Amino acid sequence: MILYSDDTSPYCAPVRAAIYAKGLGLAIEPPPGGIKSAEYKALSITGTIPALKLDDGSVLPESAVILGYLDEKFPENPLRPADAEGRARVALVQRLTEQGVLGPLVQLFHDFSAGLGDAARDKAREALTVGLTRLEAVVAAEGYACGPDFTLADCILAPALFGVIAWAPGLGDPELLTRHHRLIGYFPRAAAHPAIAKVLGELQTALAASGVSLG
Repeated sequence: MILYSDDTSPYCAPVRAAIYAKGLGLAIEPPPGGIKSAEYKALSITGTIPALKLDDGSVLPESAVILGYLDEKFPENPLRPADAEGRARVALVQRLTEQGVLGPLVQLFHDFSAGLGDAARDKAREALTVGLTRLEAVVAAEGYACGPDFTLADCILAPALFGVIAWAPGLGDPELLTRHHRLIGYFPRAAAHPAIAKVLGELQTALAASGVSLG
């Protein structure tokens, strides 16, 4: 198997975190020819990253789908609880993070690239405030996102919060995350996990090299 990934992508980070946490020796490579190339578009249904090339040569796109597949394909070191309620809580954190944090952050860069400036900042700040408030209500007060065990919820939430911390000053609200006490308390606990620490290091290096700024 090969994971097509890019270290700057917030949607790729959760999949790499799961691979590291499960101890999988999967190859991780950039999209062949680049993400916008005809070569890659011919491989991937969506032309997006991440995408997982399976052993039969088919390609599985979409971060959430890949995360679920890997946890079922490789049941050792499971990243989802055994009980239905626990799995639902993990799925909820995943969904709320996708909608309320990753979505607004990615949209911010599309809007900012389109020259929306302050309007893009205001829109992102408002959306992130809503998303973080919802997550604050469901994240565990101690341990990891859904309790004492590291799960797929942590694979997506911790890198997403790193993005909020990184870009909050550029949004004109450096205290954006710190106003959410459970989340700001959770982040260093999750960041200490070896898989998350590795992914955050990759994100930090990639962002520094990209020179991206909200100005």
